[in-house]
Amino acid sequence: MFPPYFLHTLSEKEKEIFKKIEGMKAMKSTNVKRLILSSSLLATTLFFVGCSSTESDDNQSQTPTNAQSQSQMQDQGQNQMPPPPQNDGEENDGTITKDQAQFWTVNLDLVSTEGSVSNQVNSAFGVNEATGHIKAYPSDQEGPMAKHVRAVSGTLYGTTYAFTIGDNTTLKKNQYIQATASDTYIDNGDGTITDTSTGLMWMKKDAGNAMTWEEALSYCEDSTYAGYTDWHLPDVKELQSIVDYTGVYPAINSTYFDLGTYAENPDNYFWTSTSAYMNPRDPVYAYAWYVAFGYSVGGDGKDTHGAGAVRFSPKYAGSPNAGEGGDNTANSVRAVRIDERYYSQAPSKVVTTGQDQCYDSDGNVITPQPGDAFYGQDANYDDGLAFSFTDNKDGTVTDNNTGLIWQVLPSNEHMSIDTAASYAEGLTLGGRSDYRLPTTEELFSIQDFSKGWPYCDETYFQFPAASSFVPPQGTGPQGGPQSGPQGGGPQG
Repeated sequence: MFPPYFLHTLSEKEKEIFKKIEGMKAMKSTNVKRLILSSSLLATTLFFVGCSSTESDDNQSQTPTNAQSQSQMQDQGQNQMPPPPQNDGEENDGTITKDQAQFWTVNLDLVSTEGSVSNQVNSAFGVNEATGHIKAYPSDQEGPMAKHVRAVSGTLYGTTYAFTIGDNTTLKKNQYIQATASDTYIDNGDGTITDTSTGLMWMKKDAGNAMTWEEALSYCEDSTYAGYTDWHLPDVKELQSIVDYTGVYPAINSTYFDLGTYAENPDNYFWTSTSAYMNPRDPVYAYAWYVAFGYSVGGDGKDTHGAGAVRFSPKYAGSPNAGEGGDNTANSVRAVRIDERYYSQAPSKVVTTGQDQCYDSDGNVITPQPGDAFYGQDANYDDGLAFSFTDNKDGTVTDNNTGLIWQVLPSNEHMSIDTAASYAEGLTLGGRSDYRLPTTEELFSIQDFSKGWPYCDETYFQFPAASSFVPPQGTGPQGGPQSGPQGGGPQG
C-alpha cells in the first residue's frame, strides 16, 4: 500500500483504479517520494514526506493534474461554515490580517479520540504567521475559509512523517490515514531523554504538579534533576519540537515521555518561557505561550484547536488581561537543557525565537538576573540559532540554519489541504520543482517572536493580498473570543 502524503476520500470507482496501480513504483528523491496518478476518474496527487534516503535527488518532478474541485469532497455537508461576516475594517489598518497569514502544513490532525476536533470535521494543522499560533483548521473547504500555502524545498528539518492509507476510505481522514514519525530519542537511563535531532535533553517526567508561569521559571532554574544544574523552561520552539503529530493522544511519544494528570490542568498544557501579547495595537506581554499536548479547548471546554496546538494564556489566575478562551493559568512543566554530547552535530538545532526582552506577569519589561524572580525566560537563554536568511532574488529565500528554501510570496488563493498539496507539488520557482508543504516544525522555525503580527521577517517573507474577508469569531476551529481589556485578540 502506498504511503501517501494524504489522500482525499475516494469513491468506489477511484478505489478500483487505486488498487490496479498498487504495484507501480513511486518516483524517488532525497526527501519526497511522489506518485502522480491521472485518469478521467481520479485526478489527485499522492506523495509522502519520509526520512532522508541515500539516493541522489535529480530535482525533477512531474506536473500534477488539476486539484480536486470542491464537489469531490465527501464530507461537504458537515463541514459547511456560516457565511463570512463583512469586514468592519478592524484589521485593515496596515497590519497583516489573519486571513492573509494562515498557512497549511503537512500535518493532518489524526487524533481519533471521541472528543477530538478532528472527529467533528476533517482537520489539518496550520501556522498563523500573523498571530504566531499553531492550530487545527477544517481542511476540506475551498473558498475564503481555506488557507494559503508557503511552499518549501530542501532536506527535511526536524521530525519527519510518513503517511499510509487504510482500507476504509469512507471514514474521516483521522480514521483511515495513519502516520509514523522519525524516532530520534535516546533514553539515558537516568530519568532524562535526549533528542539527537535537536541536541536537547529533556526531563522524562514532568514537574509533578501544575503551576503559574512565574513558578515554572523558578522550578526549572532551581532544579537539580538527574544531577544537572543547568535546566531551563523551554522556549516555544523547543517545546513544540517534541510534539507528536502522528495521531497519538496525548500528542507526545509516550515511550519516552511521561505525563502527569492534574485537576488544575486536565488537558496537559505545558508552559514555555516565551511571552506573548494579545492586542497588536497595544502589545502588552502579559501572556505566555503554551503547547497543548492534550485537547486545545475553547471557551466551551471542548477541543477546538487540536492536540499539538500552540496558544497563549494569562500568566496567573486573576490576571486583568483577557484570555483567548479555554485558558489555563496553572500548567505543567518539562525542563530542558543542552546535551553537549550531541548538540554540536545535531542536524535540526532549534532556531531562535528572537525574543530579546524579559517581562513580568503583567507584561512590564524587566531585566532579571540569576536568582531573581522571573529569571530563566526566553530572552535569558538565547540557545537557538540566530536567524539567517539569504534572498535568492528569484522569488525564494534560503534559511541558512535549516537549509530550507522558501517561497517568498505565497499562494494568493485560499485552498483546501488537498488543493494545497497539489499546488506545492506543481510549483516551479527559482529553477526548482521539488516543492512540498512544510511540516509544522519547519514552518514554525521561521517565526520571529521578537515582534509579532506578523511573526516573520517581512524583509524576506511576503504575504498574499488582503481580501475583504474576516474570519468569524467565536469558539469554533477558526478562532475565539475577541473582547476584553486588551481589545481584539489574535485567535488566528
